[in-house]
Amino acid sequence: MVVYTVDILDKYIGQKVKDPYNRSLGTLASIYSEVDGTVNAVEILFGDSVFKTVEASRITIHNGELVLLPEWKYLALRVIDRLERARRRAKALEDLYAKGEIPKHAYEEFKAKVKRDLDNLKEEARRTKTVIKNRINELEDQIVQIEKALTALKMSYIAGEIRERGYKTAAEALRQGRDRDLEEKNEAKKIIETIQKLETSDVELDYAIQHTRTQHVEEGQEETQLFVEVLQGSAESNA
Repeated sequence: MVVYTVDILDKYIGQKVKDPYNRSLGTLASIYSEVDGTVNAVEILFGDSVFKTVEASRITIHNGELVLLPEWKYLALRVIDRLERARRRAKALEDLYAKGEIPKHAYEEFKAKVKRDLDNLKEEARRTKTVIKNRINELEDQIVQIEKALTALKMSYIAGEIRERGYKTAAEALRQGRDRDLEEKNEAKKIIETIQKLETSDVELDYAIQHTRTQHVEEGQEETQLFVEVLQGSAESNA
């Protein structure tokens, strides 16, 4: 997770906000910050009438544009990180005890705590998977709707009912919408698989998930979202 300051985000106020699949979501209308300049939330205007306050931890900067993580993806990456950390701790504890570097009473105390943490995380993972599955269902319904609209459009065009210029513009918009929905759906499925693996075995994240967790904070610089780093800057330094 990247923590932004006012100095970083002020130049994006009034700018467009997209999602990771290049959909235009709305406009950054305002930011909420602490006295030290750390931004804890942002206000986004969705469309031209709906304002919503969003946690700043869901915001990233990619190629000079603001990107808002979908709620399902934000929750998924967070639970993946926590599961991975908990399993690394469990393994470290077992290794220390096997080598005789910690006493049995300390081992048993920490093992019980790690088990409680993992049980809580598995419940969090279960809820997160439900959110992701609901989103997959929404995307599948939307893809079907787009395919129906595209079929009707093609039929009207072939029948000579609409002009070529309008047909091409509309068809391209529908295809882009379908492709973006498919991209999100496929990524959601991969992330569910990763969560399921982490729930049952000591595995590392595969390349596909590692790639989704990495966002460009500024051009030429990459940060992994789920590690906290406070970014500071000024208008002069960003010039």
